[in-house]
Amino acid sequence: MLALRPDGVEVVAKPWGLGRRIATSALAFIAIGFIVFAAAGSSDEGRLEGAGSTLANPILQRVSTSYQSYLAADRVDLATQQGQSGDWVAGTGALDYDPIGSVGGLIRLNDPAMTFAVTEVPMSPAELENEGRVQFPLILGATAPVINLDLGGADLVLNADVLSAIYLGQITRWTDPAIAALNQGIALPDQAITVNHRSDGSGSSWTFTGYLAKSPGWTAGQTAQTNWPTGNGAEGSRGMIDAVKATEGAIGYAEIGQASRAGLGVVHLIDGAGKPVAPSAQTIRAAATVADWRPDTQNAAASTAQGWPMTATVYVVLRRDNAQNARALAFFRYFYAEAARRADALGYVALPEEVVQAVEAYWGETVNQQS
Repeated sequence: MLALRPDGVEVVAKPWGLGRRIATSALAFIAIGFIVFAAAGSSDEGRLEGAGSTLANPILQRVSTSYQSYLAADRVDLATQQGQSGDWVAGTGALDYDPIGSVGGLIRLNDPAMTFAVTEVPMSPAELENEGRVQFPLILGATAPVINLDLGGADLVLNADVLSAIYLGQITRWTDPAIAALNQGIALPDQAITVNHRSDGSGSSWTFTGYLAKSPGWTAGQTAQTNWPTGNGAEGSRGMIDAVKATEGAIGYAEIGQASRAGLGVVHLIDGAGKPVAPSAQTIRAAATVADWRPDTQNAAASTAQGWPMTATVYVVLRRDNAQNARALAFFRYFYAEAARRADALGYVALPEEVVQAVEAYWGETVNQQS
């Protein structure tokens, strides 16, 4: 097994004895929707607790597993103290990440036991100031409309007007002339459209309704939790994926990597230039103006004038004063280095290096890292 040190060097870890049991336990936690990794420090440091974005959950899982390996490997000193053979040790702290949705994560941060929230729904500078919190970008991802529709391998194209009409209940069949006009040459099935939306407060809904709001017919604006006029509510990304998979003719929206791994069709959208575009690392990167992130706004929203129109910036929100901040930031430093290697393969785009440097400088100016 390989583990990654912060300097990028992969080291060999010996997965026998207790180490094997640690790895098995970690996989079990991940299977039930939590992220658990060993964290260096003494046992009285307590646990790091995070909650929020379901869109960011896959890459957080992957990086946290790597971080656990890094912290556990090559610690002969601690292995000897614990009476273990080899160089794998039991971690003395842990981090639990609960993917309950962006709004849920922000609400949970009111609990003193919580260390951080992960969200695609940014807090305003005034909210951050009033609540004593700081916010910084973590990664770029993408939401996309997803479908359960047999198109013979063709890709469905929709625009904001048609998609909003579907979610307003005004277009109810896949053979509607407005859909056919965008998909000439494709044999559209004469099926009813089963609409699915998130029932919880969701960063995916925030990104999705941001695109719908480009249509004059969508008057609800960009919101994380909408009073949907039609459709079935699904809780969380997994609930959305399951709902769309369960019904032929269904439509919903989800993070692109999760949708692809579930075997769902991903809808192509008309971008700001009026051209059909598919979600990819290239089109997410084209949409990103995240390099314009400034500490005074603490906002790094992506542009939808070009590239993938449902590109999302994922943020971390911390309390300025928290005894666990130093340990949390140690993980996020590691995350940035790992994301640069892993993001594209998982359907995300890592932040540019200059943005990471600006964020880390911002930590030093605003986050109390004294335990």
